[in-house]
Amino acid sequence: MNIQQLLSELEQKQHIESGQKQLLSQYEQQKPVSLFGFLRMLLYVSLSAFVTGAGVLIYQNIDTLGHTVLMALLAMLTAACFVYVFKKGESFSFGKVVHSSSFVEVVLLLGCLLFLALEGYAQYQYGLFGTRYGLAVFLPALFFLFLAYRFDHQGVLSLGLTALASWVGLTATPDQVLVKNDFSDPAVIQTALAFGLLVVALSWLLEKRGIKRHFSYTYLLVAGTLYLVACLGGMFTMDAWQAVFALLLGIGCWYFFQNAREESSLLFLLISVLFGYIGFTYLLFTNLPAEIGVFLGSLYFMLSAGGVIWFFLNFKKLLRKPSPQSHESLQ
Repeated sequence: MNIQQLLSELEQKQHIESGQKQLLSQYEQQKPVSLFGFLRMLLYVSLSAFVTGAGVLIYQNIDTLGHTVLMALLAMLTAACFVYVFKKGESFSFGKVVHSSSFVEVVLLLGCLLFLALEGYAQYQYGLFGTRYGLAVFLPALFFLFLAYRFDHQGVLSLGLTALASWVGLTATPDQVLVKNDFSDPAVIQTALAFGLLVVALSWLLEKRGIKRHFSYTYLLVAGTLYLVACLGGMFTMDAWQAVFALLLGIGCWYFFQNAREESSLLFLLISVLFGYIGFTYLLFTNLPAEIGVFLGSLYFMLSAGGVIWFFLNFKKLLRKPSPQSHESLQ
């Protein structure tokens, strides 16, 4: 139903008058449309395409230009990005920073992506870090986390957290697990669980101390999702600890749900419901007798379909925080 049909229906039900309908219709036709989010997404996609294109260009002309020349070009581009950011960026603040130049955030992200390309190229061609792959991941993680806080960039924060998670996995996981790609190994699950829990706790502590409170969204999105994935992995593969992982999953989903209401975030609400549904469904069908499971299977998924419809009709009510008056009336 478009806006004109809605206004016509409201007029027919005498909820609005004819003059009000004309004013609302005129407003809808003439109101400005914000393109900020769309253009920002296109800009980030363009940055990724640029870095990818640079990598393809290097690969196709590596015999013509030589490794040293290509690395020098990458290093110059990367250095130019960081020089621009440090010159044009605002000073550090524990709160949210708004840069005077709109290109600071874009150039910073481009510099970080070029830095990754440069480091990967140096490692592949010259073995810069040898077999110390953890060091090759740990250094960019620290560098990106520093830049994220220095210039208040949540995209770079995501890069830093992802690199840090990779370093923790490489450090705590046996190499044989990575070679065989057996990510159901308990070491991987336990490492991901501990890392996610630790980072979310750190985020909560920083938020309470007033240090970059708006970073909590990114912390929870990256580390919290990793925590929930690890809980599901433990439920699926470690039968002896299934109840423990189910409890941890429930706590994580509840925490996401509370943050969804605090932040009015549909994404957090979807994450909590989706992971909770997967975990509950797995528990239900793995602990019921086969005969009952087959009988209840079709009924359960029919009810699930109805639950999905109810969710999309009522998600705004779920995100609505209770008012103080409602608390007082209950008391």
